[in-house]
Amino acid sequence: MTEIIFGIDHGNGNMKGENVCFPCGLVRYVSEPGRFMNEDILEYQGTYYTLSDTKMPFKADKTVDDDYFILTLYALAMEARNKGITLTGKDVVLGVGLPPADYGQQATSFKKYFLDHAKHGISFKMNGKSVNFYLKDVFVSPQNFAAVMCFKASLLKKYRTVNCIDIGDGTVDLLVIRNGKPDLSVRVSDRSGMAVLRSEISNAIQQNYGIHLDSSDVEQVLMQEETILDEKIILEIQRMAENWLQRIINKLHTHVTDFRTNPAVFLGGGSLLLRKQIENSPEFKYVEFIDDVRANAIGYEKLTTARLRRG
Repeated sequence: MTEIIFGIDHGNGNMKGENVCFPCGLVRYVSEPGRFMNEDILEYQGTYYTLSDTKMPFKADKTVDDDYFILTLYALAMEARNKGITLTGKDVVLGVGLPPADYGQQATSFKKYFLDHAKHGISFKMNGKSVNFYLKDVFVSPQNFAAVMCFKASLLKKYRTVNCIDIGDGTVDLLVIRNGKPDLSVRVSDRSGMAVLRSEISNAIQQNYGIHLDSSDVEQVLMQEETILDEKIILEIQRMAENWLQRIINKLHTHVTDFRTNPAVFLGGGSLLLRKQIENSPEFKYVEFIDDVRANAIGYEKLTTARLRRG
């Protein structure tokens, strides 16, 4: 069999692969639904699924049900299609990751989660076409470390300490890298991700101005894109984002007393939305951004490839 390596980032808001990114939302059906606008319909063990833009509630432990396994099947099928390869008849090796705060306690169970689902092989249908493959192994890495190793390796060589801050949809994760290795004594995963900020902003604007904003409206303002919203609402959104960022930094100060003494690398979709606030913050002296939201997935894939080569 031919061995294929995939890196998959199981986010709270979005699933990411090397080439794909889609919301962590599923709709279940007991019978095959009609296909709409070329959407992908996945069938697994008699249940049908489609993807949804309505994201699942936050899960501190992603192994509590089958949701993230089904999302992984979607990610693998979409990655394979994007790369022009077939999964059927192949050995697959999976590179995944966990937030630094969860890595020590959950790495073994996260690997087991996938291997238990795959102990008799993996078989499902995507748009009526059968897909069958064997999951050979799973490698779990600390989130952020993989991304920084691939995208900011020069910083790790230049500086003894690099602080990595991943602002995601569900959590804000801090990883401190010392002498090129994760310092797992610093385990920080604060459940105040972008979903909390968007909710706070939407509620405040609704209460104060009587205008309902959805997630896209808020992100449009934070990305400084064109909008027809009044200037006072735009300024209020930006002010709330700045205050939220300061609250997060204050929490992280419990673990890193001063971020001005070492470089900070920001990653995750939330970091891109808050780039203006981060760059203007006096709390940091040297900041770099990883602009690709798929950075962790790409990093997991490269780290897994390197591990297999080393044997």
